[in-house]
Formats: sequence, C-alpha cells, structure tokens
Amino acid sequence: MIPMLIYLLFKKIREQKEPQAGSIRISPVFKSCIKALVCILVFLFLSSILINARGQKLNYKVVRNGSEIGWMKLEKTTDGNFCKMILSSEIRFHLIILLSATVVESACFDNGRLIFSSQYHKTNGSVKVNEQTRLTPTGYEVTKANEKEKLDIPDVNFNLICLYFQEPYAQKRVYCDKQQSFADIEKTGDGGYKVRFPNGDSNCYYYTDGVCSKVKIEHTFYSAEIILNP
Repeated sequence: MIPMLIYLLFKKIREQKEPQAGSIRISPVFKSCIKALVCILVFLFLSSILINARGQKLNYKVVRNGSEIGWMKLEKTTDGNFCKMILSSEIRFHLIILLSATVVESACFDNGRLIFSSQYHKTNGSVKVNEQTRLTPTGYEVTKANEKEKLDIPDVNFNLICLYFQEPYAQKRVYCDKQQSFADIEKTGDGGYKVRFPNGDSNCYYYTDGVCSKVKIEHTFYSAEIILNP
C-alpha cells in the first residue's frame, strides 16, 4: 500500500512539471506533493521505531486474609533482541509485629539469554538482599556485599520475572535469582504452574490470555495472593 502511494505521488509530481525558458517551474501542487512525501517518510521512520521498541505494564494488588496489604508493578520493554523487565513491590502486614517490605528486581535478556539481573529487598528499613548477577565471558558472576562469586550454572533463558509475562507451556524449570538455582515447574490440577523453592516455600501462577492473572503464595509463616488489576 505505501509503495503504491509513493509511486502515484511521483507520477503526480512529473505531471506538474512545466518547462519554461529551459527551466522547470515548481507549482504549488508540486510543493504540496513534496510535503506529503516527507510526511510519509517520517511516518514510516516513526513506525519502525514503535515496532522495534515495545512496552508492557502489569499492575497487581497483594491480598492476605481478604485484606489488601500492598501492590506490585511490572514493566517490560523489548527493543529488537534485547528485553528488560523490572518488578517493584511494597507490602505492609502484621505477623506478630508490623512488617513493611520493599522489593525491586530486574532482569535483562539479549537474544533470549539472561545477561544481567538484580535483587533488592528491604524489610522494616533494613536491607536484606542487595545483589547483582552478570554474564561474563567465563560464565555468570554474582556480586553481593562488594564481593564477587562465580556461579556454576548453564545459560539462563527463563527466570521468575518471566513468569508474569509468559505462560510456561514448554518450560520445565525456571531460574530463581535469589536462590541462585533452578526450580522445577509443576502443572497443577487447577490449571496453575507451581514453583517449589529449595526452602520448601512455593508460588503457584495462573494465567489469562497468556498473562499471569494470579499468584498463590504459600510460605512457611504466611500465605497471600497477588491479583492482576483490570
């Protein structure tokens, strides 16, 4: 469609050329055609940018015992073969004492391979987790407390943040950045996908149209649900 419009535009331009004393007079219609051509080229350029860079945002509420105790937000940006995801969350609830927790996590993939991830967890003002994982020429390396440690793991192409944006039809396991290990993904009878962590805790993810719509959290000392806001 666009090539045909450009062809017709140039055809119209040729028809508007009027020779006079060995020169070509530029008519108002010709000028209008030039402006239209410029607009088309600008449109095509901007369209290519929008196609290459795509974004997706998800907003959730965190519910415990029927009461809303916090929120969670996720944002995914894709630009060609590069993908970046960011998770942020804040919750407040009583568990013997009042607990206030802030979580910020991120993950970057290039050509489907994890190249960087970060974990930042703070509880009641105290930082509990602050670490970053990077892909180096010799494999993955985690940095925490200003110390670096090599990880003996294969390439990572699917981690926990990915579970919010993609239903794991064909995924058998998922990488857990905080635990620095892989966990199996088990299909449940009610249509969910359960991930069991090394300490015995588990999350079960449920999907609507390929996007995570609910997560059931079953931890040792508490349970909660993360529910997608419409």
